[in-house]
Amino acid sequence: MDEILQRLNKACDNKYQFLKIYEVIYDKASSICTFTFLYPLSHEDMTAENRTELEGLLKNVLSLNANVRVKFKKSFLDEVLIRREIANFFKNEKKALAPYIFEDNIEISREDDQVAIKIKLNQDIFAMINELDLKNALLSYLNEKFIASFSIEIEENEDTVPDEIDAPDIIPISSNKVERYEVEVLKKIVGSEINPKPEYIKNNKKPKSMVILAGKISNIVKKTFKIKKGKKAGEEKAFYTFTLDDGDKIDCLYFCSKTHEKVMDSLQDDMFLLCFGDINVGLSGNNTYYVKKISWAQKKEKIESAQISSITENDYSNHKQVVFPEKIELTTQAFLFDKQINYNDNVKGKNVVVFDIETTGLNFEEDEITEIGAVKIVDGVIKEKFATFVKPTKPIPEEVKALTHITDDMVKDAPSIRDVIYDFKAFCDNCVLCGHNVVGFDFKFIKKAAEKNGLYFKNQIIDTLVLARTSSLRLANYKLGTIVAALGLTLEGAHRAYNDALATAQVLLELSKVKSK
Repeated sequence: MDEILQRLNKACDNKYQFLKIYEVIYDKASSICTFTFLYPLSHEDMTAENRTELEGLLKNVLSLNANVRVKFKKSFLDEVLIRREIANFFKNEKKALAPYIFEDNIEISREDDQVAIKIKLNQDIFAMINELDLKNALLSYLNEKFIASFSIEIEENEDTVPDEIDAPDIIPISSNKVERYEVEVLKKIVGSEINPKPEYIKNNKKPKSMVILAGKISNIVKKTFKIKKGKKAGEEKAFYTFTLDDGDKIDCLYFCSKTHEKVMDSLQDDMFLLCFGDINVGLSGNNTYYVKKISWAQKKEKIESAQISSITENDYSNHKQVVFPEKIELTTQAFLFDKQINYNDNVKGKNVVVFDIETTGLNFEEDEITEIGAVKIVDGVIKEKFATFVKPTKPIPEEVKALTHITDDMVKDAPSIRDVIYDFKAFCDNCVLCGHNVVGFDFKFIKKAAEKNGLYFKNQIIDTLVLARTSSLRLANYKLGTIVAALGLTLEGAHRAYNDALATAQVLLELSKVKSK
C-alpha cells in the first residue's frame, strides 16, 4: 500500500500525500478495481474532481487493465469507532485474547489527532502475553484504519480476581423472579457444591455476577502459557475454553490451578455441566462466562402428558419379550468379597447396569445398533447378564465388520431395535447406567432408539472414562483396553458388546474401591 501511495504522489507532486489507502478490492467478474482512501478529519471534503483525477492517475501509474473506482472515507476519531476497530483487532488478529478483555477496561482519550489508549488486562491474561508484541500489533492495525497518532499503554488490572477465588456456595436470591430449572448433580468437578438451580442462558444477555448456568459442553480447548511477570514469573499456567449449550450458547473460560488440571482434562464434548461464575461482555461483542465452579450433572427432563401416556404398564404388558436376562455368578467374585471390599457411593447400595453397544457407524442420527451387552451390579456384585444382537435396516459396512466381527448373517434373524429397547429399558429400570465413554457415544444411540419408540431413559449415568481420568492412573490414553491392562484385569473379545460391558463393570468396581487406611 505504501508503495502505491509513493508512486501516486510522485506522479502528482505530492498533491495527495495526506491520503491513506484503507482497502483495495478487485471484482474479477466486472473487472473493476476499487480503491478506498482515508483522509484526515481536519481536511476539507474530497470532491468529484479529486475522485476523477485519482482514478486516472491510478490507472496510468499502475498500468491497470481494469476499470478503476475511487471512494473516500473520512477518518473520524470517534471513540465508538475506535473501540469497534479494537474489538475487530482482537476478534480477527488475536482470537485467543478476544473473550478475555472487557470493554470497560479500555480507556480512550483524544486531543485533535492524538489518541491515547489504555488497556487494563485481567491478572492472568496480563501474565501470559508479551506486552510489547501486543502493543506493536495493535498500533499497526489502528494505523491502517485511521489517520491519527496513537499511543497504547497496557497494564495489569489490580481489581480483577485471580483463579483461587473462594466463590460463595449459595447465591443470594433477588426479589425479581428468575426462570430456573432442575438438574441433578452427579459429581463435583471444581469447587464446592453449587446452589440453587441454574438459569437459562437466553435470559443472561448482559454482564452479571454470580450466575449459575448449565448445559452440554463442546469445543473444549486447553491452552497453557508461562507467566512473564510478578512473583510467579516463569511458571506455567493452564486455562480452558469451551461452549456451554442449553438451547442457547455462551463462550466459557476457566483459569485452572495445577490441582484441577487432571479433572478438567477428563471433560469431553456433550457432557452436561452445572457451572458457577460471572458473565461479562468481551470486545468480540459476545458474552463470556468466567467459570469458577463446575459440577457434572444431568438435566431433569419434564415429560409431557402425551409422552407419559406412552410409558404405561400396558405398553410393557402388550410387548412380547425377546431378550431374557440370565443370572450369572463370576467365580472371581467370591474371592474378592472374602476380603470384605468396601465401595464408594458409585456402587455401594445401588443397582448399576453397565452396558456397551456395537453399531453400524459413529453417527447416532444415521447409524444403527447391532448389539447390546450389559451386566447388572447389585451392591457391588455382578448378578445378571443382558446380551442380544439387533437387526439393522441396512447392511453393516465392511470396515465395521472387520472391527467388530459382526456380520450380516449374525444379525439377520435378530429382533428389531423396537423390541430390544423395551426389554433393555425394563432391565435398566431403577438402576444407575454406566459405560465407557457412555455420555459421548453409547447413550446417544440408546436415547435415540428409545425416544423413537416412546420410551425415555431418566437414569443417573456414570462414565468410567471420566472416573479413570480423575483417578490415580497415569496412562498414555484412556481406552478401555489400556485401563483394563493397567488395573490388572482382562478383556477378551474386545469390540463385542457383552465382553466390553463386563470389562467396564470390572473397571467400575476397581475404581470404586474404598482404600483401607
